[in-house]
Amino acid sequence: MEDRLKNLIEGNNEANRTKWAKEWKKQDKKIIGVMSSYVPEEIISAAGMLPFRITGTWREDISHARVYRGDGSCPFCNHALESFLNGDLEFLDGVVIGIQDQELLRIWDVLTYLKITPFCYALHIPLVDSELNYQFFTDEVKKLIVNFQNFFGVKITNDDLRLSIDKYNKMRKLIGTIYEMRKRKIPPLSGAEVLGITTTAQIMPKDQFNQELEMLIPYLATRESSIKNVHPRLLITSEMLDNTAFLSLVEEACLVVMDDMDTGSRYFIQNVDTTLVDLIYALARRYIGRHGAPGTSNWDSQSAQIVKWVKEFNVDGVLGLPHSWCYPQVYRWPFLREKLEESGIPSLSLEREYHLANIGQLRTRIGAFLEMINVN
Repeated sequence: MEDRLKNLIEGNNEANRTKWAKEWKKQDKKIIGVMSSYVPEEIISAAGMLPFRITGTWREDISHARVYRGDGSCPFCNHALESFLNGDLEFLDGVVIGIQDQELLRIWDVLTYLKITPFCYALHIPLVDSELNYQFFTDEVKKLIVNFQNFFGVKITNDDLRLSIDKYNKMRKLIGTIYEMRKRKIPPLSGAEVLGITTTAQIMPKDQFNQELEMLIPYLATRESSIKNVHPRLLITSEMLDNTAFLSLVEEACLVVMDDMDTGSRYFIQNVDTTLVDLIYALARRYIGRHGAPGTSNWDSQSAQIVKWVKEFNVDGVLGLPHSWCYPQVYRWPFLREKLEESGIPSLSLEREYHLANIGQLRTRIGAFLEMINVN
């Protein structure tokens, strides 16, 4: 069982990332890249295709992307574009980009101009949680379905969509079970290990992932963890943190027990309500109404949810790891920090690159933050 668990944890490592995609291609099936956790993967899956969450190159060299992207631009977008340009993602048959800001829109511009993939679609994401925007996003998803059907010559039926939603709801429930285990004094998995599992979920065929995780959960329930540091307990907040090495660095002297990340909790939080008659509307409500990203406007509810998690998971401090030049994360931080201070929760925000860099500086500043928590 430990070997199966290791395979799941290491599924998104650079050496393993494309293995399921390549097996999928051997069956003459199509793969669609996904940029943004707001893209409803259920639609792609219902079309019989594999949704593949775009991961940028973890290497420092992004010389190809720099031809199109200047300094002071989103590190994730830069590294993701490099992955496209250097051939890492040549197996993709299409890309759906959730347009939440200008950085993602500019990536769509470049991919479209260069004709990197046969199908490149911009899905517009509303930034306010409201009934009006549920309706707007319902219409946007319907347009995506029409474009999918016309371009690929497929038919997405209501039954196909329901089966796909059920599959994804099952995945969310299984991952949620693992997160519940993190509330223990000594969880069965470290924060880095959990991130490995959630990022693998975003590139692996869901039926296969669900089968593996369902098999592993009874084992995890009684697994004796090798975690060395169980205190302090941290919650990490970040965007597109998909490299487990960052959490391994943090956990050299503490334990990450919860996260506010699109690659972690926000990927599985809240199921799609299948009791609603209009399943596309149900998808819209789930994706827009769940706990959101810093770029959306519901900062009050986001802060309240993070404070709630701090209590539920017995968290000692909140560590923000925003990308350099990621304005939504930077803009939200003073608001979030104030809400955390009101609840007596220590916090620190450290800007980082998308690839693992400045390790010594990060280690020093994280260490000082952890010392402060221990003193208090």
